[in-house]
Amino acid sequence: MKKILHILFLVPLTALLTGCLGDNYEQPNAAVYGSVTDAETGELILQDVGGEGSYIELFEMAYEKADTRRLNFKTDGTYRDNNFFKGDYRVQFNLTNFDPSTVELSSKDTDIREALDTAGKPFKYIHLNGDTQMEIKARPWCRVTVKDIVFDEAKQRVLAQFEVECTTKDKLKEVGLFCDPSPHVSQSINYYGDKSTKSVEVNKVLNGPQVFTLKMPLTMFQDSDSDKDYFVRVGAHTSVVNARWNYAPAVKLHIVKKEIVHKPLGMRWGIFDSKYFSMWESNKHKSVAQFYFDDKDYKSGDGSVVSVSYPASESQGYTQFLTAGENKTGINPPIDITAIPAEGCHMLLTLSVSDASHFPRDANGQIEIGSNGIFDDEECAWTFGMFELRNGWQTLDLSLPGGAYIGGLRRRNINWFRFYKNNETDGPTTVKFDEIRFYYKTMIESCDDIAGWQSAGALTLDETDCQEGEGAVSTVNGASGFRLQKTWGAEIVPTPFEGGHFQFWLYVSDASAVNGVDSQVEIGSGGKADANELNWKLPTLQNGWNKVDLKLSDATAVGGEIDLRAMNWFRIYSQTTAPAGSVTVKVDRLRFYKEGADLSLADFDD
Repeated sequence: MKKILHILFLVPLTALLTGCLGDNYEQPNAAVYGSVTDAETGELILQDVGGEGSYIELFEMAYEKADTRRLNFKTDGTYRDNNFFKGDYRVQFNLTNFDPSTVELSSKDTDIREALDTAGKPFKYIHLNGDTQMEIKARPWCRVTVKDIVFDEAKQRVLAQFEVECTTKDKLKEVGLFCDPSPHVSQSINYYGDKSTKSVEVNKVLNGPQVFTLKMPLTMFQDSDSDKDYFVRVGAHTSVVNARWNYAPAVKLHIVKKEIVHKPLGMRWGIFDSKYFSMWESNKHKSVAQFYFDDKDYKSGDGSVVSVSYPASESQGYTQFLTAGENKTGINPPIDITAIPAEGCHMLLTLSVSDASHFPRDANGQIEIGSNGIFDDEECAWTFGMFELRNGWQTLDLSLPGGAYIGGLRRRNINWFRFYKNNETDGPTTVKFDEIRFYYKTMIESCDDIAGWQSAGALTLDETDCQEGEGAVSTVNGASGFRLQKTWGAEIVPTPFEGGHFQFWLYVSDASAVNGVDSQVEIGSGGKADANELNWKLPTLQNGWNKVDLKLSDATAVGGEIDLRAMNWFRIYSQTTAPAGSVTVKVDRLRFYKEGADLSLADFDD
């Protein structure tokens, strides 16, 4: 009983002591709140989350060595902190996405005053008493304005077009495109953003506002995360020391993840699949190197055939990586590629290289195919100078019309393949062979960038409204009309003159301003107008996209005979009846094809 009484005494005594100690602490009796706005536009300067955004630093002036109080902004550019005591506070800025030297402070509740520190430098301070407002106006390092942010379901990507204006002459370091379920998405909250768009280097001084376009693939999305709303945001980051990111407002997008099924090009020759491996084991191959079948690392089919080279010896003047079908009968059955027009026939070879430095462009070696089961007989070959290898998996696109021939090639009886390099002294090198495809290559210009294009007006790349690939080349009319042209290296046109077609997409915003006036489409091999040229008058157009399809035999020839194995010139022009700058014109996907060809084997299937 005595023990129990002691415990009862101790409990109320402890509670009493605790209560007395707590009463000795003064509670905060002041708060500060406000926002940071662009001094020029009046808009809130949007922030990153928490410590990744801008800081306000406050020092209590009543204490000589007061602790720094850091106030974080919310992402919308506002802030509030209720845990202050009444008194004078020095205001300072260090880590910000706005220029501290341009800061202007104001308050409806109290005066903002200025004083000199011990070094004679001016600083500002504010008196806090109760709820105290402190508004901040400043110049952001960058102004970021969204022009368009969309989800392209067909191409399974987010496409963002935005404008960045730097307010100082410092370099713009980087821009970014971010994605997250949180409306506070930023470079620090970016779970579903792709690393390719999180930080895109710019590193240059912008002379005025500049438009950027970023494309974010959905590589971070899984099926379980699709068909829901996400927030997407663009930002810009100046190179100024201690500067934070500037942002545009977040945009909500409904994203649906789908598997894109790409059309397989042409016809597949599966000589590197397991069903053919008996051919390798029955000595219908030659290789001075080790070779084996790999069912773990491959791109298509059920595996890849691997060859590992060794340095050349005195008795062996070269290392022959791999030869398939090495005898007169060759690989059985052979592949027949006669359904592909000879002028446009290409071979795709998918392979992986462990060290591409062992295959310089001046190396003595080749890739070869044949129709008589042995080298230097009915053979088409490509030397290393005709392509460039890199480390890892890649696909080489090899033109049969552009290859080197010995004894012709029976296109209905392709039955032999070889890959070799002479004087291999840097081995061992591993090369993996995955698949071969033959297809009809018809496109000579994708219009996916504006490099090399010329125009009477300003040139842009429209990445939101195009007919193929990544974009369309766009311009506007001048006082006398519009003109778009490009010169490139010689291209082999994939069709003979008879039965050949030239086709491209043409967009006009006002067809009435183009129809019935002087206009022309030109192609040529002379590298300039009126030299080895074919031309046509533009057909009647409608507003929007038009597929222009022209027969080569209907063209007018100018300046000598055109060489269809060395096409290097395209131009389209027209007068217009509308004011300068009022008609938008775009071109996309320049192609040649043979009338009646099996286009299921081509690189397009309209």
